[in-house]
Amino acid sequence: MFAPLPGSGRKPAGSVARGEWVSVCAVPANAPAAPETHPTLAKPVLRHAYHDAAGGLMGYVARFDIAGGKQFLPLTWCRHTDTGNAAWRWKSWPVPRPLYGLDRLATRPDAPVIVCEGEKATDAASRLLPDYVAVTSSHGSKSAAKADWVALRQRHVVIWPDADETGDNYAAGVVRCLAAIGVAARVLPAQPRVPEGWDAHDAERDGWTQARTLELVQQGGSTARSALSSRNKDAAADAKAEAARNGRRGAAPPQRDQVLQLLDGVELWHDGDREAFATMPVNGHFENVPVRSREFRLWITGRYYAAHRGAPGTQAFEEALGVIEASAVNDGPCHATFLRVGEFGGRLLLDLGGPDWRAIEMGPMGWQVIDRAPCKFLRSRAMRALPVPEPGECIETLHEFVNSDDADFNLFVAWLVASLRPRGPYPILVIGGEQGASKTTVSRLARGLVDPNVSPIRAAPKDDRDLLVAAVNSWVLALDNLSAVPAWLSDALCRIATGGGFSTRTLHSDRDETVFTATRPLILNGITDLAARPDLQDRALCLSLPAIPEAQRRPEREFWDAFDAKAPTILGALLDGACAGLRNLASTRLDHLPRMADFALWAEAAAPGLGWEDGEFSRLYAANRAGAVQVSLENSIVAQVLSNYILSRVDPDEGFSGTASELLVALEADSTETMRRSRSWPRSAAELGGQLRRMAPPLRSSGIAIDWRREGQGRKRMLHIRRITR
Repeated sequence: MFAPLPGSGRKPAGSVARGEWVSVCAVPANAPAAPETHPTLAKPVLRHAYHDAAGGLMGYVARFDIAGGKQFLPLTWCRHTDTGNAAWRWKSWPVPRPLYGLDRLATRPDAPVIVCEGEKATDAASRLLPDYVAVTSSHGSKSAAKADWVALRQRHVVIWPDADETGDNYAAGVVRCLAAIGVAARVLPAQPRVPEGWDAHDAERDGWTQARTLELVQQGGSTARSALSSRNKDAAADAKAEAARNGRRGAAPPQRDQVLQLLDGVELWHDGDREAFATMPVNGHFENVPVRSREFRLWITGRYYAAHRGAPGTQAFEEALGVIEASAVNDGPCHATFLRVGEFGGRLLLDLGGPDWRAIEMGPMGWQVIDRAPCKFLRSRAMRALPVPEPGECIETLHEFVNSDDADFNLFVAWLVASLRPRGPYPILVIGGEQGASKTTVSRLARGLVDPNVSPIRAAPKDDRDLLVAAVNSWVLALDNLSAVPAWLSDALCRIATGGGFSTRTLHSDRDETVFTATRPLILNGITDLAARPDLQDRALCLSLPAIPEAQRRPEREFWDAFDAKAPTILGALLDGACAGLRNLASTRLDHLPRMADFALWAEAAAPGLGWEDGEFSRLYAANRAGAVQVSLENSIVAQVLSNYILSRVDPDEGFSGTASELLVALEADSTETMRRSRSWPRSAAELGGQLRRMAPPLRSSGIAIDWRREGQGRKRMLHIRRITR
């Protein structure tokens, strides 16, 4: 429908489809040798090895001679996203792709750089210009914008393009990419009387010496953003003359087209909801923003002013944004988006939230800080930066700042490690205790270790829509100082913990629907028993903080200064736990799968990385759930009366069988007037049935089973309640 704009393309580079082989960039030392031949193209005529800055192998680019020309194919070490198997595959690196010559750049940090088009020309330039480091990007002349040029920051760079229009375009693209990281590259002038496509390899073949080549490189060259050859300049002059003859004196392209010409180095893409996004270069790194966002508008406007010393007209700007949005949705790849925590190729990613957009990559063998995440992270304006993690400490360092016993501390740590996974469900962390037990402080601390925010803790929302909007814009949501959890809020929190959404009519539309979806780690704190409702209790991880003696209290500033000093190593210890979880999850088994089984499996798999014994977490979690069940039963008048009725009034061998109405009559006869006047006492059989369904799991845990069946010709709904023989 639309011709692709610069930075777009139909192939979903960097996205992960189900069951896909994904390049992991670094080839492990124990990997087998790469195959010498292609299954259909046979043996390549050339093969160039790509290395990282440390000299580690990253893969190869092979050249094949085929009928009618040549073909280049990358060969990389890949991992399967479903099975986790690894093997050599004829697949490319994710965008941004590595440069050819990174190892030479690292060993000669002060040497000037020569950029050529293609690996063969680059190797020739290395021999002709021994005082320079020669590099190039992979995938040919049209893929300069998809390479990672950050390694050339603060370098003196000269570009040696091929002597043809393709070479001119490649040089122009490289100039724009380098300008985005603050490098003013110089383009060598076109050489007279050389054949079409002439490059460094041809110069070496023609007998050029190092001295003659150095003389060429030291000539003056263009530093303009577009490196046109004299042939292209003549064509531009002819076009201008033609425009003048047609009465369009000095006609310039429309402002809309001038805006569209500023997109080199920008990747346009969309998400699963077909919302348009752009990945744009900013001060040497890349940022992901919605096309219709304020950030993208400011970025485009800044580029336009730098190029034209003016501002685009409103109509032209909106027309250009419309074209950009359409191109991203119709021609760009589809990527999954992540907030703070993501995944790619079987590894976990954590957005550090800093201005350089660095991230943490977690794998089975450890974690590392990387300059650019392979997944698409988005950010809200309220997000704040995490500390840069440091290795070397055990998780017990955190206990100094958490006012809890050992059992609750281990459960607290398990919740933190679970929140480093991008997929739920997540237990709801419910923190209780009397006044002054540091409930708010622990809530702030928990959020600060995973998802720092300008407003780390918040009051209860007024409705479920506000709650979901807050969840969409934050990874962790913490509600502070709750007196109670009303029914609507309890239901909404349960949906968010295990996955849920909210739909509403789109503004200025009669038919369109806007859907908010989120699965998030949640924190609640308060003095009372907040997880009283059975459905909330079933998803809760309840901590009870003891009172802090007056002699042990610390000034808040002193407390947070001490915590900030140790936060990097504490985060490093949490990352160690997450890496252990990735390493052990497939082999982890539990005797019994509890509610929130995914959380329990993950925490048990992470236990070795946290210094815990096998089965220790499972025992603590089972005890915590048993305590929560007891609290739930104590907070339900119906459950108390029913338990007493079944245990003392009903034959243990027969149990109770009857309708909800009959049971309500029996319970009213077995209760006190004070109980029946309570607001929570059911006023009808239907209300009793609803309460029994919510209380069925905790009652089952206490030894009373409830079954619903339809019986008889009228299919009457019957209740069967019995004791469980243990």
